[in-house]
Amino acid sequence: METIWNTFDSQYYLTATHVFTRLLGVIYFFAFFPFIFQIKGLLGHKGILPIETYLQFIWRRFHWKGYYYVPSLFWFNSTDRALLTVVIVGMILSVLLALNVYPLILIPLLYILYLSIISTGQDFLGFGWEIFLMEVTCNAFFLNVMSPPNPLVWVSINLLLFRFHFQAGISKFLSRDKNWRNMTALCYHYETQPLPNMQAWFFHQLPMWIHKGCCAMMFFVELVVPFAIFAPQEVRLAVWVLLAGLQVSIWFTGNLSYLNHFTFVFCTILVGDTYFKQFFGISVETPPTTEILPIAIASMAGTILIFLQCISLWNYFLFNRTFYEILERVQPFHIANRYGIFAVMTTKRYEIIVEGSEDGKEWKEYMFRYKPSELNRHPRRVSPYQPRLDWQAWFLPFRNYEQNLWFQLFLQRLLEGSKDVVGLMRYNPFPNHPPQYIRAVAYDYKFSDWKSLWKNGVWWQREYVGLYSPVLHLEESPFI
Repeated sequence: METIWNTFDSQYYLTATHVFTRLLGVIYFFAFFPFIFQIKGLLGHKGILPIETYLQFIWRRFHWKGYYYVPSLFWFNSTDRALLTVVIVGMILSVLLALNVYPLILIPLLYILYLSIISTGQDFLGFGWEIFLMEVTCNAFFLNVMSPPNPLVWVSINLLLFRFHFQAGISKFLSRDKNWRNMTALCYHYETQPLPNMQAWFFHQLPMWIHKGCCAMMFFVELVVPFAIFAPQEVRLAVWVLLAGLQVSIWFTGNLSYLNHFTFVFCTILVGDTYFKQFFGISVETPPTTEILPIAIASMAGTILIFLQCISLWNYFLFNRTFYEILERVQPFHIANRYGIFAVMTTKRYEIIVEGSEDGKEWKEYMFRYKPSELNRHPRRVSPYQPRLDWQAWFLPFRNYEQNLWFQLFLQRLLEGSKDVVGLMRYNPFPNHPPQYIRAVAYDYKFSDWKSLWKNGVWWQREYVGLYSPVLHLEESPFI
């Protein structure tokens, strides 16, 4: 046991800490960059869900407590210029962090800037990888407070890596979804995931036994392998190969924003200094920290982070009211989160298509940038870029039209001809003036087969389902 603990000791991972911190800057650049083209249309003054309106609502409901429930710099200024300023500053700071410029200053600044967007992003933010980034960032800051990393913080950040993967696997069983339990989930996943890419089409054509084999391998990597995270360096290297390999395979067949890139980067903490020097020729040596203050701060922070993670893991399986209340207190800051993606597998792909008309008889189709539309348009690779409007549109069929307020506001903006919102679309069939009428219809989309692709160049097949929204006219909109 002593040998195992010594080879897990943080003093053997100085290079891993350095590389991970710099790569964290790269991930933050991936996180901020897409907002340059999207934030005004999504959250700006003439966007779908204006931050200014949202913060006014929070203030009316909670008053001063709103600053706690929605921690954001946009309380001070939520103009379009302020939104873009936060994004641009975030991009600049992320590049500086990647260059290893004052990480102890830049890491908390990046956390504050990105938290400001997450807290006010409403339907368009708060995905699992975003709150995951917040929790990892908190751990990464205290990881860099002293050298070598404080043992308690080191345990915390490794525990987080374990918890993320283990909960991703166990959530699929706890959901009682039959497709995960009988190992058939992947025969649906490639087709029904939010934004398939071209490789997903080909993987979808594979025989069932391969789908089941890949599913079984995924469960092994997510449920068994993470327990070896606390093993000696040699074993941890094998863990890195398996966990990183899983992320590469998921990235290869899908578009999950920057999740796979980020998780791959996070797994670098598994690689010991010996292997960094042996395989990559990288070696980092820093003098040990002897000052009492940073040691005390890191020790206290590590203790708190481990405690929060332990009660979060406990509550994942056995609910405890006291633990729940503690976690609720820190929830706005996303430093102890619940994880688990695709716990229930979607088996049908319904696409909501938006159409406009001048006379209510002839309808023309708007085109989203990346989600399925034309039958002969092949699926695109876009990750780590995340087109958030396309992503959110994937969730529409899970609720009826009346329950999707953001979509109602989106249709209104199209009727108004909002340039920022229309700019989020790939094709606008009304370039000169907005339509008089607008509606949304539902189609059942399926991947085509080899014959259709080879002869006709058709990647998709679709069947009309029916109206998703009523036919809308601007004068009848309830939001004016």
